[in-house]
Amino acid sequence: MSKMDIQTPERFGGEPLYGNFPLDYRQRERPFTVTIADAGRYHSERPSKYVVDACSTEKAWAKALAWHMEAEENIDCYVLDEESFEGLPDGAPGFQWNDLRPEYKRQRDLDDLADQAAELLRQHEEDGTGHMHEGAAWAMVRELAGLDGRTDEGR
Repeated sequence: MSKMDIQTPERFGGEPLYGNFPLDYRQRERPFTVTIADAGRYHSERPSKYVVDACSTEKAWAKALAWHMEAEENIDCYVLDEESFEGLPDGAPGFQWNDLRPEYKRQRDLDDLADQAAELLRQHEEDGTGHMHEGAAWAMVRELAGLDGRTDEGR
């Protein structure tokens, strides 16, 4: 591929894709509704609506946009600012909008559990006894089983 084949449009020349966010960083997470249009717009498909917890509009948009790009495996998408706002949308989650808050909480819990497992392994290696602390390890295995992403009804 030549340099001519890979060109960044001028409009992406250093300025952020979105601007003029309200100065709303309050050190407190709260729900935001973020609406994203993707390639389906070429076929008259409705945009996707997500609810995330964030401390600011900018962080909420980034969270929802990153989730959508990864889930749809497509970067041809953007936030519809006129349909995105602080708060919850009308209607029930599921068909009308997707609640990402439980998934992000589950991911934070998994990250915490991975940190605990790394610490337990470090302690095991420092002890040099050859025995894992069974009680702690078993408690972590049980917690991990609870973070599999299924709801209690699905078990």
